[in-house]
Amino acid sequence: MRQRSTCSMNQRMASPGSLPHRKRLPAGSAAADLAERRLRSQPDLALNYPEVMALLAAYVLEEARHGTKTVAELMDTRLSDVARTLKIPGTSADGDVTDLKVMDGMREMIRDVQVEATFKDGTKLVTIPDPLGKADLDAEVYPGKYELLADDGRHAVTFNADDHAKSLREGPLWAKNTAKRPIQVGSHFHLGDVNACLKFFKGEECTDEADVKGKRLHISAGTSERIEPAHVCRAWVVPIKGDRLVKGLQVKDLSEGKVAP
Repeated sequence: MRQRSTCSMNQRMASPGSLPHRKRLPAGSAAADLAERRLRSQPDLALNYPEVMALLAAYVLEEARHGTKTVAELMDTRLSDVARTLKIPGTSADGDVTDLKVMDGMREMIRDVQVEATFKDGTKLVTIPDPLGKADLDAEVYPGKYELLADDGRHAVTFNADDHAKSLREGPLWAKNTAKRPIQVGSHFHLGDVNACLKFFKGEECTDEADVKGKRLHISAGTSERIEPAHVCRAWVVPIKGDRLVKGLQVKDLSEGKVAP
């Protein structure tokens, strides 16, 4: 059974924070005004993340409100556009990327920026890809970048190490979802008390039902597996260890949450 994960790299920016809509605009405007005052007193100031985001958001909001640019045009917004609008004599940090300086790592940190702006014909979402230019994958400062070890046996980490070899020797079970909806099972959920519509069998033909009392899925802690309706898939299992107490679940035998050996 495969581990699934999802991630999102988009940065949604109507203004900083997650304030109610009617309060976000004043907060974002104040942040942009503060950044502008700093730039006027110190034009070569290297902008940080909140300052860049506030200036970009304020620029898009103003251009949209006055109807001077369309959504498509605002999607090409760059920090140099902000500098020209503010008429600040900026000093170039990266040549053709921006007329204003930014701190190291900002180009890599600020990827897609999304701004909810009010146009003359209604509110629309403006997405600005790479407003500071493409990220440099070899940048010395790369906020949030994972420095992963080589994907080989030297750095491999075996989860459920004590029972891994035994689980491989015994082979997988086969899980079948007989329900009309998907069933998701967490890493430490007692399979003996899982949804009654999820059946476990000793073979792929699903004729000989398996005993999964005291067992859990052989997957990484904190992950889960999702089985779609009518689907049959492999399920590697290991015994539940420790005190063998499964709390917070609806236990079928009601034996105080104790998983029998």
